[in-house]
Amino acid sequence: MSCDLNSLFPLRVDFDPAADFEAFRKLVPARWVVYLMTDADNRPIQLLCVKNLRYSLERRLHSEEAVLSKRVNYREIVRKIHWRRVDSAFEADAIYLEAARQLFPESYQGMVGFRPAWFIHVNPEVAFPRYVKTIDLHPRAGELIGPIEDKHAAARLIEMIEDLFDLCRYYNILVESPNGKACAYKEMGKCPAPCDGTISIEQYRRLIEWSLATLVDPDEMIRQQTRRMQAAATDLKFEMAAKIKAYVDSISQLRKGPFRHVRRLRDFTYLSLQRGPRDGLAKVFLVTPGQIEEIAGLTTEPIRPSELLRLAFTIAAERANTTIDTPAAERIGVVAHHLFLAKAQHGVFLPLESIDEKAVSKAYRELLKQKPQEQTEGEGVLKELQAL
Repeated sequence: MSCDLNSLFPLRVDFDPAADFEAFRKLVPARWVVYLMTDADNRPIQLLCVKNLRYSLERRLHSEEAVLSKRVNYREIVRKIHWRRVDSAFEADAIYLEAARQLFPESYQGMVGFRPAWFIHVNPEVAFPRYVKTIDLHPRAGELIGPIEDKHAAARLIEMIEDLFDLCRYYNILVESPNGKACAYKEMGKCPAPCDGTISIEQYRRLIEWSLATLVDPDEMIRQQTRRMQAAATDLKFEMAAKIKAYVDSISQLRKGPFRHVRRLRDFTYLSLQRGPRDGLAKVFLVTPGQIEEIAGLTTEPIRPSELLRLAFTIAAERANTTIDTPAAERIGVVAHHLFLAKAQHGVFLPLESIDEKAVSKAYRELLKQKPQEQTEGEGVLKELQAL
């Protein structure tokens, strides 16, 4: 096999259908795992994520019902079980994706069920710049901004930016600049009309740059406009102050709902605390653009978070120039999925760009308040990929 099974699955047990099954059963945990069944030559047969490995193997390798009803009689072909313990949905998804990609490279993408991360892209320096929604995160000129909750939210975000900065809505007319015929938005005072030369394309590029800077960091624009609003109110220009307030409220939406995690792709860096194997234990994951790695474990609230942060920043600096290829984009999709889950179940994600020691300690306390994953006496299948 081309992949390293020992790296993917550090634990293994051999299966002999003629041996005592009860003794075999006691060799595996009744816990949450990602596991792989292989034949005698270590060829993959089935990859699963289940809440109870012990029950899962009993059901698939020992029960009479399973042997008689399944198309595949696993007892006849399975000879090795490889597994890795996982303790959170985030960890399970990350491990399962890596295993599926390596074990089933030709078929995994259509079977694992992970959604891509949605971003928007813009390059102010092209001949006719515009914002477009995309799931293609491969390197290119310009900026990728996200993640955004879904493609519909990405389209809404583009519309919001166009409205906030009076950008061109009709790209087919923009590309005719400076000989295009302006649309109704110019007449309404909602577009500076680069299409007919009212402003130059170079001026329009700077407008795109301004909108991009605000999208990445709306706080500065909010501060500027708030000062304008207060000055207008002081001068008794209440109608103007009301219009500026409405504008400020609109800009504030850039950090809410489906847009609350928006940032440059190169700034897609998080420290994530996820539940460990027992109450009070936490696993610490570092997320960088295209990478997910467990870097530490916590047994109590960290007394010296500075050491953990130093480790995280050191590794993040080493990963800074990682190329975003297809596997990296898929990992970003997994992280984005968990970012948009309800806080009560997805662990805690702290943006590395704004993290401090107090935030780490608070995150640990928040994690302990989250509802733990329920244990099950049944199999608890979460994901399943089969080679046969």
